[in-house]
Amino acid sequence: MSVLIKVSDIIIRLTHYLAAAMLAVAAALVFYQVLTRFILNDAAVWSEVLARAVIVWGVFLIMGPAIRHGKMIPIDVLRSLLPQDKQIWIIRIVTAAIALFLCILIWYGYKMTLRVMNQQVAMLNVSVAWFYVAIPVGAVLALPGLFLAHVDAERGHLNHTEVSE
Repeated sequence: MSVLIKVSDIIIRLTHYLAAAMLAVAAALVFYQVLTRFILNDAAVWSEVLARAVIVWGVFLIMGPAIRHGKMIPIDVLRSLLPQDKQIWIIRIVTAAIALFLCILIWYGYKMTLRVMNQQVAMLNVSVAWFYVAIPVGAVLALPGLFLAHVDAERGHLNHTEVSE
């Protein structure tokens, strides 16, 4: 179990850094687009399309770290209505629902990626599949974040029930 936790933590750290780097690349591409459009009067249209792709990838890559660090919007109303010893079941149900949603993203993102493989991005001359594959890859890379967040919730619940007993 501790090896799985360490590997998951490494994956989450790497995706977090990669998403941050993609945000920096997207900002540079947009800056370049503004320079070429308004200063050189010759817009580099490829930079806008590439910036969009990089932003899409960044959003899907940051999903795992966001889940891991509790940055998604929590819905704690139902959990807070339950007694302390029953709250862990809400956490388990929510984790299972998120895992199911990520699996759906993996499956349909994969199918969509295959469906668009022969389509080309106009300004970049690459397959549109490079945009769409961010969905299943991001969802796969979010699973370790979900796992770590759930392990923390289980441990926190165990520690809390031990203190209250």
